[in-house]
Amino acid sequence: MARRLASLLLLSLCTPLSAGEVLHSQVRREGNHFLIHLQMRIDAPHERVYRHLSDYARLDQLSNVIVRSRVLEKGDNQQRIEVISEGCVLMFCRRVTQVQIATTPGQGYIRLIDDPQQSDFQSGRTLWHIAPADDGTHVTLSADLQPRFWIPPVIGTAIFKHRLLNESTTLINNLEQQARHAP
Repeated sequence: MARRLASLLLLSLCTPLSAGEVLHSQVRREGNHFLIHLQMRIDAPHERVYRHLSDYARLDQLSNVIVRSRVLEKGDNQQRIEVISEGCVLMFCRRVTQVQIATTPGQGYIRLIDDPQQSDFQSGRTLWHIAPADDGTHVTLSADLQPRFWIPPVIGTAIFKHRLLNESTTLINNLEQQARHAP
């Protein structure tokens, strides 16, 4: 009996938390611009995934690096949001603020443009696309970020890509968990 219970416990620990996955991930550095392309499959209905990704006041529930997010101003199809993140590349740790204009032009898109006057980025453009698929939801992220802070060349890009993959897996797990529990 104890052996069977231990086997079931071990099996439950080995079972993945999500069925989603990172399909493609690329980080390139061109000068001081970081170009990011990420494709994920989320095992959850696309309406719920879209709702959680566009709930700007609760982005910290989706990510380990986001410390706080809040809506500063709301319009019809546009919101001004603040996202504060913390992360480390090698021994360089930093708290980063992004004030962004978030628009939802429809068709599953979310566009974020950084306000360089209030952000730690000279420029930042991010485009999310959330689309229904037979096997759940496909999410694509494309971004062009130009930080004001220094990131070590070569090794910094490699570590940034590694962190992006880890954070993407966390995002997938959190989105799936929240979508399962959402009404």
